[in-house]
Parts: sequence; structure tokens; C-alpha cells
Amino acid sequence: MTNLNIIFIGPFSFPLGLASTKRRRYMVDYINDHGIHSHVLSTHYNRISSINNSISGRYGNCQYYDISIFFSLKKIRKYYLEGINTLRNWYDPSKNNMLIFSTGISVEDYFFFIYAKKIGYKILFDQVETSLKTNGRNFSLKKRIHNILNDIVTNKAYKHTKASFVISSSLWSQNRDKYPNMKLCLLPNSTPVLYSGFSSGHEYLNLLYSGTFAHKDGVGFLIEGVKIALQRGVKCKLTLTGIGNEEDMELLEEIKNSDNFIYKGYVTDRELKQIMQNSDLLCMTRTNSLFANYGFPFKLSEYLSTGNLVLATKVSDVTNYLIDKESALLIDPENSTQIAEAIEFVDNNREKAIGIGLKGLRVMKEFFSIESVGNKFISFLNSIN
Repeated sequence: MTNLNIIFIGPFSFPLGLASTKRRRYMVDYINDHGIHSHVLSTHYNRISSINNSISGRYGNCQYYDISIFFSLKKIRKYYLEGINTLRNWYDPSKNNMLIFSTGISVEDYFFFIYAKKIGYKILFDQVETSLKTNGRNFSLKKRIHNILNDIVTNKAYKHTKASFVISSSLWSQNRDKYPNMKLCLLPNSTPVLYSGFSSGHEYLNLLYSGTFAHKDGVGFLIEGVKIALQRGVKCKLTLTGIGNEEDMELLEEIKNSDNFIYKGYVTDRELKQIMQNSDLLCMTRTNSLFANYGFPFKLSEYLSTGNLVLATKVSDVTNYLIDKESALLIDPENSTQIAEAIEFVDNNREKAIGIGLKGLRVMKEFFSIESVGNKFISFLNSIN
């Protein structure tokens, strides 16, 4: 196990950040605990000023370096030189070197794939969506063309890659059909246990949505469902955290003056943990889209880890893990009426809701714990020749 040298590379921040960052950070937590060498190289991405990461440093035993600050026309030569030098310096000829890319490679970063393969890295992909073209965002024409080019180079890279992690059974099937010789591992998200007991006696049901605000996330349906529940006499408040593109955030305009809706913006991991632990119902409302059905929501495993009740739409592999009114409340996607009915159910069945939440926690410990997912992750890497 300790003969591995693992490098994560891709357009994500580290160690603090959103879902893609957390997926890797929790893998690194497992790696650190088991004495394995690891590194993280962050390539160009949309930097968020509220996420306070240093350019380089250590997270436990994991060394990380963010070269996104060099991604500009004036500094592009330095961007590639820093990336190449870092990959060369992190390569250890005495170990089994694994370079793990995110779902796809951008045209700009394809050179890193070529270089790493040339010097001896075994290259894998960690696929969490089927294509950038289907991620539910409204892109400009220029960005759509760029995404098409990215998909072209990614497909080319997949054809020369031995193995991939995939986050859903749909991605497994897609890869098996397109790349029959590629070795695959179904790897869900991992998360630490956040359960801390229950805070009882809320006059208002505390509801939570945390994430982005694109159409794919179904936040508009959630807001409408809360409004219906309020009209039916349920006392509840919906807290929303996270960030999104400017055009996606317009849906919050209609609720900004309501006491029943509280938007907190981007919050730290510590703040989010406290909010989740104090919530009666944590909501994952993805729409019935290609993105939703090929991916798997990071927030779902994180929600379950609190032991509080989770509301989830029946997309992707959700029903493979959870049973309605046994370990979560499951509803059809894009259905505000069912959201309202779920909120009413919680209001009328407070004790039962607690029991369902605890069973959801058991599901999380079985399938999404850092130890169980990490063991699967390392076992798969050790199986690659």
C-alpha cells in the first residue's frame, strides 16, 4: 500500500473549496492516515476570493501547489513550466506513480497529460459527470465551443488511459460501452461523520439547501415547495448557502425580503457544519437532467452524515442507497408539491423523522465513510499494473 505515490490534478482549489475539492480532500484524509504519499496540483479554475487557500503548502503529509495564478496570456509560459517542473519533481521512480485527473481535460491542460504519460505516470480519471456540455449551466457560445473541444481531447485521453473511477452506475455503463478495455471502479463520495445529537424544540422547521444555484440544482422547485408548505400552515424557514453564476442567482430576488428564506452566501466548512447539524430537513433537489443522472450529489452523503433527515430527488443512484421514509424522504425531481408534502410530513412526524435520519446515518457509514471509500480507492489503485 505504501508503495503508491498519488497525484491529483485538475481545475479545483485545495484544501478548501466546494464539492470537487472536498471529494479529493477526504481521499487525502484517508491517504494521510495510512502513510501513503500524495500531492495535489491545482490547474486553472475560477478562483473564489472567499476561499482562503495559500498557493502552496502541506495538508497533513500531502503537498499541494496551485498554478492557476499563472494562467494568463502574460504568464502562460510560467504556467506550463511550473506544471511540468512540479510533475517531474513529484515523480518518484521508487514508487508506483498515479496521476489522477478530474472528469475531463481542458485543451489547455492536455499537454500535462502528454508529459506525465511520457515520464512514466500511470494516468487515471475520476469521473463525476458525463460531459461539460450537460452540467446544467447556461454557457456563452464561446464557452460552449470550448467545452466541445475539451470533450474531444478528453475522449482522446480516455482511449489511452488504463483505468477510471466513476461516481455512478450510469457512468459505469457509459464507459463500459465506449471504452471496453478500460478498468473501472465505482467510487461514491466519502465524508466524515458529522452527527452530534439532535437539537430539539424548534418552533419553526429548519430547512437547508447548500450548493450551487443552476437549473440542474432544482432550487426554484424547492423555493416553490416551501411556499406551498407555508400556505398550508407549516411553520418553516429555508436557509440557503453557496454561490452561483450571476444569472443563476436571480431566483433569489423574489425571496430576499421574506423572513422565511435566509440566504447566507458562501460559508466556511465550520459554519456549514453547524448549520447542517441544526437543520431538521436537509434538501437535495436536483432536476431530472443528464448531469443529475450521471453524477451523484456530494451534498447527499454530507447531509446523511449529520444524522438529520434528508430530502432527496430520485436521480442517479439515489434509490440504490436510500429507501423512502425508511432512510430518507425521496421524491420525484422537479415536483414542488411533493416537496411541500415532505415538509408537512416532517412537521407532523417529528419523532419518526429523527428515526429516519438515524437510519440515513447508518447508510452513510456503510457506503460513504472515509474509511470504506478510501479502502476501495486504494485497493483499486493497487490492482492497476
